[in-house]
Amino acid sequence: MLQAHSFTNGPLIPALGYVSSCLGIFLGLRCITRARACRGGARTRWLLLAGVAIGSVGVWAMDFVSLLGFSVGSQTSRYNVLIALASLLAAVVITGSGLLIVGFGRDGYRLLPLAGLIAGLGVAAAHYLAMAAMRMSGQLSYDPLLLGLSIAIAIVAATATLWAAIRLRAAWPTLGVSLNLGIALCGMHYTAMAAARVARANHPGGLVFGGGGGATAESYLLPVILGISIVSFLIWAAVVLAPTEDAMRYDEALIDHIRRRSAEPIGLRTVAQRRAVDGHQGHRTGDYADHHGARGHGASDYGANGHTAASRDATERAVADGAATGHRVANGHAPDQHTAGDHAADAPPPSKQG
Repeated sequence: MLQAHSFTNGPLIPALGYVSSCLGIFLGLRCITRARACRGGARTRWLLLAGVAIGSVGVWAMDFVSLLGFSVGSQTSRYNVLIALASLLAAVVITGSGLLIVGFGRDGYRLLPLAGLIAGLGVAAAHYLAMAAMRMSGQLSYDPLLLGLSIAIAIVAATATLWAAIRLRAAWPTLGVSLNLGIALCGMHYTAMAAARVARANHPGGLVFGGGGGATAESYLLPVILGISIVSFLIWAAVVLAPTEDAMRYDEALIDHIRRRSAEPIGLRTVAQRRAVDGHQGHRTGDYADHHGARGHGASDYGANGHTAASRDATERAVADGAATGHRVANGHAPDQHTAGDHAADAPPPSKQG
């Protein structure tokens, strides 16, 4: 049995794998928040973009970068490019299938176990295809117990990711869940690596590594890092430039309202508008009548005030006449008698007789 090492290049490779896993899951979950607010083709596009983020950056890049730290004895690890690309395709397609099942299902929670099983098997298939891409002298076999445990961890991690896709909306809780799921996926990878057993080439049984050929691990590292960076940047730009989930829901509701209004017959809309105008005019007429009623009431108040003023003038004249009568009595005259001069002045002129 040959000695296998999973940390040949120190902690740098595991750290890069963990960062890649967290980044891919976070970007995928943010895409799913946009997908929830869309329908039809727009939802499909967002879910496919989430599948690319989680499958390529969160699963495959993490697994392949971590696999670059694997070595057997003093042999130089090489990888078959076509099988490595097949593992990438499996990660994206199968993980995206689980997202589509949950994203378009009427009851996401009811379909969650099925979607988690499919996505988890996709994660495991991507890892073991990447292992099959290795080229070195030796025969590969797996410990059945650790092999089953790694697949179980993959299924649990995939189900937890889909659960987070259904529930989470805010960015900070999504980041926290992504950090935890990154640990779970890295744990799946290193559990599967612990299950690997490498024997010499003449040992019976097991999967034979393809011997020579393929690209070295060092030649893969730079393209994988550049690919992760470009894909992550494009997905991040799509998420940032797109409206938020609430804004998308508002726009969708507004478009539905406009469609419903446009679908109404023109006659019905004209009648409704006419009723609205008539109601507005009736309201204005009522206000006009109330205004003139108030003016009439003010006029009656004004008449009452005029009558009061006339009564007050009559009272003042009566007081003045009483004062004059009192003055005559004080001078020795009868209250109702006039002086001779007054009678002479008041008497009419005598008539002439012929």
